[in-house]
Amino acid sequence: MTNSRFAKGRLKLKKGEYQRTNNTFEYKWVDHLGHRHSIYAKSLDELREKENELLKISLDGNNSSTPNITVNTYYEIWKKIKSGVRDTTFRSYDSIYKKHIKPEFGNAKLKVLTYSGIVMFYKDLVERRGLCVSTIVGINAVFSMILDVAIRDGVLKTNPCHGTVKNIKRSTGDNTTKVNALTKEEQELLEEYLQRPGPYGRLFPLVTVMLYTGMRIGEICALRWEDIDFYRAEIHVNHTLVVADRSKRNGHRYALNPPKTKTGKRTIPMCYTVKHALLLEKQFQDEFVINRGFSINGYSDFVFTDKDGKVLNYLCLNYSLATISKEIDDEIKRQGSIKGLTSFPRLHSHMLRHSFATKMREAGVDIKATADIMGHKKVDMTLNTYTDTSREFRMKEISLLG
Repeated sequence: MTNSRFAKGRLKLKKGEYQRTNNTFEYKWVDHLGHRHSIYAKSLDELREKENELLKISLDGNNSSTPNITVNTYYEIWKKIKSGVRDTTFRSYDSIYKKHIKPEFGNAKLKVLTYSGIVMFYKDLVERRGLCVSTIVGINAVFSMILDVAIRDGVLKTNPCHGTVKNIKRSTGDNTTKVNALTKEEQELLEEYLQRPGPYGRLFPLVTVMLYTGMRIGEICALRWEDIDFYRAEIHVNHTLVVADRSKRNGHRYALNPPKTKTGKRTIPMCYTVKHALLLEKQFQDEFVINRGFSINGYSDFVFTDKDGKVLNYLCLNYSLATISKEIDDEIKRQGSIKGLTSFPRLHSHMLRHSFATKMREAGVDIKATADIMGHKKVDMTLNTYTDTSREFRMKEISLLG
């Protein structure tokens, strides 16, 4: 290939244009990612028509200098520039991408992505593979973040992910699993059951703290005795427990992280019920000489532990709550009804947090105060996600119209 800036016939070549030894023409350029590209033509006029087409695409903001770039390529770019995300959160993103997005779209060129194609993919995940809409929301969040980077680089004009989840919710009837708060009778029955002699009595202090503070399960498991101020009746939320390694070979390895947001680090006032529950837990650990030397990241002396003094595995906790639910439900079925209940819901830790927020709402507590106690950055989160109301409360409220 000649280095002359003129083609045969003294035709002046522009930057990036070359005449090859076989008399065909080539235009070469390097994109913003450092990747080299070329297009070819039999004549200089044909070559420049292709160059103009590239320029037109560039002005339209659609795959300008990288017509063959794939989703996988931009995922790698996104990984390098993504900041402010915890390791555990990023591992979750990475798992979502590799499990759901990469098999279907990893090798797809960005220029072929369409809104309809992504909607059909999500519908397939829901209808054929049985995924719930909340899982689709997570998948779409990761996919959308990746494509947003391509938009900022000018490689895409619009994000085909936008609006897809709304379409799925409308077409599937939104099969998102709803978390219900415990009713007054259900909560009373649960508390009474845990105070009976038996294997699950040890969970009474923990469940009580969750029901009357609204703390997240990771925050509860990360509590240390120095976070509890009995004199001022305050709980200081400084950390959250996360699973740093889910390897079956090594077992779960935990880490203590600061709360996910600034509002997550907070002080929660203790009511008498919570204070009493924590004193019961402390008394139990003292009487049975529970080892408090277990440490994570140099932190030790945890409030809620297993019999060996190790931090609670919140996966096992949810299993225990489910078992307790079944035992209470079986007892109700044997007796026909208890406290007017003919069944009992399947419990999990998030339901306890949900119940706290709902009870605060029904008690008329200021919504901003509730959001602060729960560690929400925005009041909207508390209002839209965590505040169901009981039938009795709704009847009471509507009676005010009379």
